[in-house]
Amino acid sequence: MATEAQLSSRERNAMLALLGLFFVFGLADHSLWSANDTREGAMIAAMARGESWTLPALNGTPYLEKPPLLHWTGAILCRLFGTVNEGLVRLPAALYGLGSVLLLWLFGRALGRERAGLIAAALCATTLLMAEYARIVLTDTALAFMVLVSLWLFWRAYIATAYRLLRFFMFLLATAVAFYAKGLLGPGLVWVAVGLFLLWRREWTLLCVLSLAYLPLLALVLAPWVAALWEAGGRAYLVSVFWDNQFGRFLAFSDPALPHDPYFVHKEPLWYYLKSAPVRLLPWTLLVAAALVQWFRRGSAYRGELALFLRLALVAMTAVLHVSSAKTACYLLPLFPLALLMTGLWLEDTLRRDAVRGWELALLDLTTGFLMAVALLAPAGVLVGNLMRWSWRDYNCWPGLSLTIYSAVLAVLALGLALLFLRHLLRLRRRGLLSSVVWLGPQMFMVLIMVNLAAVLPVCDAAKSYRPLADLVAQRLGPTGRVGFASDDERDTGALVFYLGHSVGALANADEVIRYLRATPAPAGVIVPEARVGELRQRLAGSSVEFLQARQGGYKARGFWLLVAPPPPPRT
Repeated sequence: MATEAQLSSRERNAMLALLGLFFVFGLADHSLWSANDTREGAMIAAMARGESWTLPALNGTPYLEKPPLLHWTGAILCRLFGTVNEGLVRLPAALYGLGSVLLLWLFGRALGRERAGLIAAALCATTLLMAEYARIVLTDTALAFMVLVSLWLFWRAYIATAYRLLRFFMFLLATAVAFYAKGLLGPGLVWVAVGLFLLWRREWTLLCVLSLAYLPLLALVLAPWVAALWEAGGRAYLVSVFWDNQFGRFLAFSDPALPHDPYFVHKEPLWYYLKSAPVRLLPWTLLVAAALVQWFRRGSAYRGELALFLRLALVAMTAVLHVSSAKTACYLLPLFPLALLMTGLWLEDTLRRDAVRGWELALLDLTTGFLMAVALLAPAGVLVGNLMRWSWRDYNCWPGLSLTIYSAVLAVLALGLALLFLRHLLRLRRRGLLSSVVWLGPQMFMVLIMVNLAAVLPVCDAAKSYRPLADLVAQRLGPTGRVGFASDDERDTGALVFYLGHSVGALANADEVIRYLRATPAPAGVIVPEARVGELRQRLAGSSVEFLQARQGGYKARGFWLLVAPPPPPRT
């Protein structure tokens, strides 16, 4: 182990490799479950299969709520690899998340604190929010990356002595591209941070020049997409994309004509983030709180232009998120890298002192204890679930003996690793090597998360996968059969479109289902949620329509029935 002030190339490379493995782990070993996975995954699949690249489309209907940076990235990856699967549509979120934490490493190096930057990267990667959203198909890690890379490019340009004009151009270009991550929120977060810093520094001329240069560049970057939107949907598309889904989200929810998300989804009070952030920052909440107190207290030891920039950026972006009408926990993600960078720097400074204060030592011990408790309880819960089978009875699914044994073996491995890591950390703690505890603790936690994910995800997939239903449809209707879906649920629609590889007909009521089954050409099938099957059985009594259900599968696949109309008899 190197001294606190040094970082060997071996330590650096090991940490970087572990971060890379952590972000790609758990992407391809389970199907698409959640509403975000299935909806956004279906849009990426449609793009990759040759549908419109102008806007993401769900079941053939343009989805105007989000710009398509994440979807373009996923579609390009699928084209490069020549296939569409769960891992590839999840990969963009993981890559953007990895890029965000690697930028913390670069910020640390810019401060001459590479070790602290890598600690911050490990802390950020293992927060509850980042670990979750880097593994689902959603735009928030792309937003976090584009905001952070824009701030990084601004800082490098601000302190540069050579090629300064080119560096500022790169900053402006990245900030313009940030619109494609999640609309005006991306450039807005960057500009409130940069603008507040330049105002604080009284750099009036630089702020004016950058602002005036940015507007035409933003227009130039958006021009191809605006032209494509106009061609696809005219003024209605432009109003929906640039007004309803940008200013409408930020200003108010008084217009019920706004999209369902956010009008019915993200209405939260002003103090929402104060209660949600501590949970999403777990397991590092206490350390982050202590670090922010030290960074923002009067007479803080963190001085200099970069420290000032980081403080003002965090304050400005937090204020923007609080005053926005649309609020949800994942919007906090762009703030996490800055908060965790401050935490990593504070931790290293704390451990460099000759004597660590009692309350600081208590925080470290509490955090370590919480980590180890989670590491011990998680695999224990998997083992108990295997023994009692409660996890799968609720899902009406038995994953099979081989998968159960696999899960149990990995849970035992995770439990053993947790005990081994706990023993090692306690030894370091007794010897007073707190810097080693802080350096190794997050790395051990990453390993334990990966082993536990490997134990849980495939087993849960047996209960939550839509694949058995899609397999039943393909088996009975073949590649050319017509398929309708008697529901407008975006999650279920996205899953079916993704796994069937084509759109399905949207059917609003029982009359439309019956007409669809009797229309030509045949064969035809309709997927019906279980709650609506009773009415259709009564109305189709005596007909030749078959009612089928997947024999194998969990509660999601068996929550639907496939109604199949046989082909008409051949003409004589």
